[in-house]
Formats: sequence, C-alpha cells, structure tokens
Amino acid sequence: MDFTLLSSAPENTLACGRQLGLQLRGQEIILVSGDLGAGKTVFIKGIASGLGIPVQEVVSPSYVLMNQYEGIHPLFHFDLYRLGGLLGARENPIDEFIGAGVVAVEWAQFVRPDYFSLTGVIAVDIATLADSRRQLRLRTELSHIVFS
Repeated sequence: MDFTLLSSAPENTLACGRQLGLQLRGQEIILVSGDLGAGKTVFIKGIASGLGIPVQEVVSPSYVLMNQYEGIHPLFHFDLYRLGGLLGARENPIDEFIGAGVVAVEWAQFVRPDYFSLTGVIAVDIATLADSRRQLRLRTELSHIVFS
C-alpha cells in the first residue's frame, strides 16, 4: 500500500508520525529517507509519541548512531548520516535490533536496497516541495497500517 501525506508545518509532520506510531505492533522497521532538514527526526519524534514516549526525550542520534527509548514497544532510533556510503562496506548496525522492537532509521537511503523488501518494513520518503511543504510517501505491505 502507498500513502501520500502533505505537511505544511513541523507540527503536521509530527502528527503524521504519531498516527503511524499509534498503529505499530512492535516489530516494524521504519526506513525514513529525505534530504537534510526534510523532517526525518520530527517524523520519528511523532512515531515515538504514538508509542507513549515523551517527544522532548527524542533527539537525533547523529553522533551516537542509535538511541533506545522505552514505550509501549521499545524504539531503536538510528541515524546513518555519518556512516553514509561506508555502510555498504560493513555490517549494518541495525541488524541486531530487527525483531527486538520498532526500528526507525534516519537516512535510510544509505542502507542496501534489500532492506526495503524485509518483512515488516515501512518505507518513508520525505521530500520538500517548492512551497516549503513536505510530501511524505509511505510504502508498506503491512495491512494494519492505514491512513485516511
């Protein structure tokens, strides 16, 4: 299923993430791609909120690679920006957390393409439109994920 959502402000992007977070069952892998400043962290903050994690606790793990949060389900929040193109040459650090809770990955454009076909994947691409709005495209095979 594909969903396209529009956001005119960070609060809208946060709300889109929260709507997704409320639907998660605890084993999903959320691969979030987008340019610098597109709203990837804001979207994941929304997911965390839907999992019962206070938004103010969620920060981008750019320098530590991964932050773990406890909510309705554990949330493992990765930021692959610093690894960039090096990721293909080494073992992916998210592998050991798949199945242990919700895995949310910023800069998912750096993971190998086969990660996008794993069971439980929700691929999110955030693009900045000419008028500064954000277009969020979500793709998943999970039937319990719906947006109206």
